[in-house]
Amino acid sequence: MPPSSTFPPEIYDRIIDEISPPSKDAFSTCSLVERSWVPRSRTHMFRRIDFRIPSKNQADLLTSIGRTTEFQRNVASNTDVASYARNLVLTLTSSGNIASEIPQASKLHNLISLTLSCSNVIIYAVNDAIFTKLLSFIRHNQKLEHISVRSLVIYPPAFEVLMACAAIRAPVLQSLHLQSIWGPDWITDAWNRRKLVPARPSQSCRQASYLTGLYISHCENGVITTFLGSFDLRNLHRIALMNLDWGSCMTMTDATLNSTLIHFTLDLSDHRHGVGEEQIFNRLVNIPTVQLVLKRFSDAPMVLHGLQRTLFQGKPCIQKLHLQFRQYPFPSDTMVDTALRELHLTLPSICISIGFEVQEGIRPCATTTNIGALFGWMGQTGRLRFEALDDWWVHEATKR
Repeated sequence: MPPSSTFPPEIYDRIIDEISPPSKDAFSTCSLVERSWVPRSRTHMFRRIDFRIPSKNQADLLTSIGRTTEFQRNVASNTDVASYARNLVLTLTSSGNIASEIPQASKLHNLISLTLSCSNVIIYAVNDAIFTKLLSFIRHNQKLEHISVRSLVIYPPAFEVLMACAAIRAPVLQSLHLQSIWGPDWITDAWNRRKLVPARPSQSCRQASYLTGLYISHCENGVITTFLGSFDLRNLHRIALMNLDWGSCMTMTDATLNSTLIHFTLDLSDHRHGVGEEQIFNRLVNIPTVQLVLKRFSDAPMVLHGLQRTLFQGKPCIQKLHLQFRQYPFPSDTMVDTALRELHLTLPSICISIGFEVQEGIRPCATTTNIGALFGWMGQTGRLRFEALDDWWVHEATKR
């Protein structure tokens, strides 16, 4: 492009933004066309950075350290490149002492999204060298809006430091995802002791917490108490609790009483009939959008009747209810339609949808037509809707 072009630079920026499919090669080519195209091209080239430490059966130690050195020199310590980085995905698939293979935060100070995927990594102590390296990415990025921690085995006091660091050093944090956080087998009792101690957030954490989205899945019971010790949930809008112990679900539900929730996804697979049902149902009917994940189709009538009873106790705010089933129904599962009818008669304005996630073989009756036959009243009144679960947490990080 000749330097004397009369088109405003915003036009070229928009053209670069619309490149499809986006690829580093395409943006690299754009950066060679004209000097003024370089900033916009690099914005897309280096917005998301992925660094993976492979297991030792994939690469030997020297090769892995060499990759880290190259990454440190060309990306993490390169001011020009690092300034464009907004999303960092750090994947650790190797066990053992890999602290020397983890890059340093260095110039990566403009991150807004951080994902730590730590398969096979065990944090044994607060002063663990690996843990210190991971914490540095939070300490050096005060603009972080999203943090995701996955598949981490961690000493409970170290996890407490991790949560406190996220609450204090990331003051504009809006979204937090915790998935598969466990303690080492030999200190499981430490988590059990923590889950019995009420958590009281410090005043400094209360002032720093602007959390609006929370996703917790497959975590140790004590993780909930430790998390609540660092974060204030008053600004929370969306929460998803998946594959958690029923006691943890009750604790988290109580903690959201003062939150401005508009969307609640709750996994009821571990639901204990008669234990804390009323307090959870009382909370659910006061949230506009509720998604309930049920293990069996036959579990739905009991849950729906519980919600119906709660509707008579006040002025409910619930507008949409989605039932997500992990198993397809049997031809004999006809009581759900009756329960939905009674719920509709109690609250005619409620919108109900149904979805399935396949975790088993397809049954002969598992078609839309056959499943619809189980909902005579819903089908006749046109209220039967099949929808997918709104898994907002899956796409949240990629949108930033």
